[in-house]
Amino acid sequence: MKTTTRSAVIAAALCLPALAGAAGPSSGAPSSGAPSYPQADKPIHFVVGFPAGSTIDNVSRVVVDDIRARTGAQIIVENKPGALGVLGVDTVARAAPDGYTMMPSSSATSSSGPYLSKAFQRYDAIKDFTQVGRVVRFDVVIVTRAAGKHGDARQLVAAAKEKPNAVTSGYGSGTGQVVAAAFSRAAGAEVLGVPYKGQPAAVTDLLGGRIDFVAADLGAVLPQIRAQNLNAVALVSSKRSTILPAVPTAQELGMGSLDLTGWIGVAGPAGLAPEAATWWSEQLTATMRESAVQDRLRAMGMEPDLAVGEPLQQFVQAQYDAWGQQIRQAGIQPE
Repeated sequence: MKTTTRSAVIAAALCLPALAGAAGPSSGAPSSGAPSYPQADKPIHFVVGFPAGSTIDNVSRVVVDDIRARTGAQIIVENKPGALGVLGVDTVARAAPDGYTMMPSSSATSSSGPYLSKAFQRYDAIKDFTQVGRVVRFDVVIVTRAAGKHGDARQLVAAAKEKPNAVTSGYGSGTGQVVAAAFSRAAGAEVLGVPYKGQPAAVTDLLGGRIDFVAADLGAVLPQIRAQNLNAVALVSSKRSTILPAVPTAQELGMGSLDLTGWIGVAGPAGLAPEAATWWSEQLTATMRESAVQDRLRAMGMEPDLAVGEPLQQFVQAQYDAWGQQIRQAGIQPE
């Protein structure tokens, strides 16, 4: 799939230092008394490299709001959108590893990013950040405008095959870029890709009829699907969604073994201070046990799915490998 402008996505996939040896209760307090992290008078900056209203932003705020309310910690969510997440992730990569600059990690920045951005190849995708927890998984969906001419996947694919690069695809994340390209390749069609600063902007142009389809996180488009403004025409997973059970998978449409999963978590700079890593791991565990949080995330099209410690490290590596394989097969070159 060709793109009209240069796109960049930073990878932030990491190795979390073992937490088993880290001391302290959930607050990260040492045995001597006063907590070493977080300090009451020092805010934590949670840098989101995507715009307000995006899937990653929405999930981040649900999680951070709960932690803030429960612990009293000063956590400030800062949006730094642009270049498919590069601005926000670069801020964290350059920060001191003291736990006061953190970010949401995701399939966009930690799985696909290393293969999409030359700018970020100065970092090691596995070693240069610290993953502290995964909180959700989600489906990635192909959507078209309900009032448009591509009512289902077969109509969309037929139009793309009829005239190469006449059909346009918008994406506002690395996840979306890879899925759109992989979908087009599996369908045997040439599609013109158009990058956006975030998924909301891509969806806005789709609703306005300026592009033909969007590959997006389910949570980013679910409200418009439920409002019948968008058609969900295909899922790029091996099984149907429990949220949208009527939507076929790409495999069911005869597009081979296309199977990609989105995810969102929390990460910090490489070498994150053990007390900060422990605190975040414990707070995420406490937050994801709360039924109210789980309900809010499911309403957004997310599936709560906590992972910390060694299972998280294995997951990050496996996703990095899986997305890399799809990117290579789709012929996407880093820019």
